[in-house]
Amino acid sequence: SRIQKFPKGTLHLEVGIQTFNPDVAARIHRHQKYPEIENNLRFLRHHTEAAIHADLIIGLPGENLHSIATGFDRLLALEPHEIQVGILKRLRGTTIDRHAAECGLLFSPSPPYEILQNNLIDFPTMQRLRRFAHFWEIIGNSGNFMETLPLLWAPNKSPFKEFLALSDWIYTIEGRRHGIALERLAQLLFKYLTNVQSHSPDRVAQLLARDYVRPGRREPPPFLKPYLPKPHATHT
Repeated sequence: SRIQKFPKGTLHLEVGIQTFNPDVAARIHRHQKYPEIENNLRFLRHHTEAAIHADLIIGLPGENLHSIATGFDRLLALEPHEIQVGILKRLRGTTIDRHAAECGLLFSPSPPYEILQNNLIDFPTMQRLRRFAHFWEIIGNSGNFMETLPLLWAPNKSPFKEFLALSDWIYTIEGRRHGIALERLAQLLFKYLTNVQSHSPDRVAQLLARDYVRPGRREPPPFLKPYLPKPHATHT
């Protein structure tokens, strides 16, 4: 097909899925054929050079935490280059706005009018999900931890649940979402994978070092050096 002829770096596709829950999709008038969507994503991912960015929205009416987790894991298994996790925003006069009273949708009164809670996700949980979305953007979507991150949910664990636990842990340690430098993120990921999940420090250090130098940085961060062979090799 013509799309297969585009060279790498020239084609960027946004795939607006929003939810993998058919009842939620119907409620917001999105009648999606999920098997077809999945087949198309697999084709694009494995038979073209297109960069695929797919989105999910947190806070949709009728969608609970379990459904969000299931949808995220399902989408991640399709291997898009990025999963953009958005927070529902209020747009007056839209289909979603008409569900506000029925589903207990409470939005911030200030721009960008993001959802604060609904009848299935309370305010504290929504705050956790907002942090999840932010940390996923700077860890999962950044491309800085491509080899290391899959350790978090291997083997046979829910990527959503494991990353949510990491997100909670980072926030507990740092007390903030923003302003965390890349080297500090790497250090936090190292500590979590080794201290909380009990992965081998040497193995985690190898993966983090490869991730760190991939964009052209000359040296891995100093905190990794005690766990790396000398010189600081990044091969397996």
